[in-house]
Amino acid sequence: MAGQERDPMRDLEVFIRDLAERNEVDPQKALHVFKILSDPGNVEGYSDDDIEALTGYKQAEVRRILRILYDARMIQYRKGVHPSYGVARYFWRVDSNSINYLLLKRKKEVLDKLRQRLEFESSNEIYRCPRDGSRYVFNEAYINEFRCTRCGALLELEDNSGVVRALREAVERLEREIEEDERRVYSS
Repeated sequence: MAGQERDPMRDLEVFIRDLAERNEVDPQKALHVFKILSDPGNVEGYSDDDIEALTGYKQAEVRRILRILYDARMIQYRKGVHPSYGVARYFWRVDSNSINYLLLKRKKEVLDKLRQRLEFESSNEIYRCPRDGSRYVFNEAYINEFRCTRCGALLELEDNSGVVRALREAVERLEREIEEDERRVYSS
């Protein structure tokens, strides 16, 4: 990845897809609504009705997506009044300041998980079942007499140096990204 520029929009799309899947919402629809709300011409915001008209999605789907994006602090609303009916109406738009902080927070969470995995892989002797690929740390392998608990096959010592190297590189790359992002976000 050296020499390649990162695409913050791609990071954002991945986050939105994950967020939608975790909330049992169609990721394509969530991404579509987000893209509508992130339109630079959307200064005043779009109402639920506007989004329904632009997407063709059902009102319940639109409102659920808006709620998920709002709860994730990705969008904000302003309250207005419907001109014909006099009832409250909400106008939604992307909150770009919050998104930068949100992506930075997400990257830090991923970095923590990568560091934990690196620590595990670096500090354990790993044994692998040649049949099903099950992995065991030394103590587990020892207790089970170096036999797989699933199939009984004799376990083999795994050379995980490639995994450790790849994890170190990923950690270093993500640390650099986070450092760049922090400079950009906190300087603006």
